[in-house]
Amino acid sequence: MGPGQLAFASDRLGQFEIFVMNANGTGVQRLTDHLAFDFWPSWSPDGTRIAFTSDRDINQEIYVMNADGTGLVRVTSDPALDDEPAWGGGPTGTRLAFRSDRDGNDEIYVVNVDGSGLVRLTTDPASDVQPAWRPDGGKIAFVTDRDGDPEIYVMNPDGTGLVNLSANPASDLGPAWSPDGTRLAFHSSRDGGFAIYVMNPDGSGVVRLTDGTTPDELPAWSPDGTRIAFDSGGEIYVMRADGTGATRVTHTLAGEYAPRWRP
Repeated sequence: MGPGQLAFASDRLGQFEIFVMNANGTGVQRLTDHLAFDFWPSWSPDGTRIAFTSDRDINQEIYVMNADGTGLVRVTSDPALDDEPAWGGGPTGTRLAFRSDRDGNDEIYVVNVDGSGLVRLTTDPASDVQPAWRPDGGKIAFVTDRDGDPEIYVMNPDGTGLVNLSANPASDLGPAWSPDGTRLAFHSSRDGGFAIYVMNPDGSGVVRLTDGTTPDELPAWSPDGTRIAFDSGGEIYVMRADGTGATRVTHTLAGEYAPRWRP
């Protein structure tokens, strides 16, 4: 297949905006244009829309726009911090998972894309963040420090059936499902600096993919599962899914973060 397209957040123009580019770094297009903090893009399963977080209305909320930046719609409306949207609900993409501190601490919520049907999934005094919906809609991975350090958990879409997958005294963050749901990529400090790892969906078979010389974070799988994009030291890289062939695809010396591959 071709190089595909990545959405990402960048402050190359002085404030964080959402951009898209080909996965080889060409064809960069700016999608948002606002004196606000626009971050954490997430593609709809059909690749026609992007959810993201923005503080353009004073407090941080979840927004959705078309893949070309048009048709902006605000999804959440709360004085709390709503952040880190993850598109889900199966192939039709009807729901968004996100984290919010609207009840006093960070918890995972889901909401319909039109802003209706808000449901709180986690109810723990810990910080529950970074939800990632399995492509078939059957599970949600997320990060929680309820065991004293950031771990990757998985739960059913209704919040039941919690399982600690990473179970490591280091920080494990940024879960990302492979397109077929058989692997999870994540970043972890378990071997020193933050590096990219993959594991089976039951937490077994952990493999380190990068050396973590600079902080390697927030992996994202290509639609065919053969490549992984990630940010490292404020730039975007793409590598094969086995960790070989890592190539830097941005060269702005700005901050380039949170790449997300278009389905």
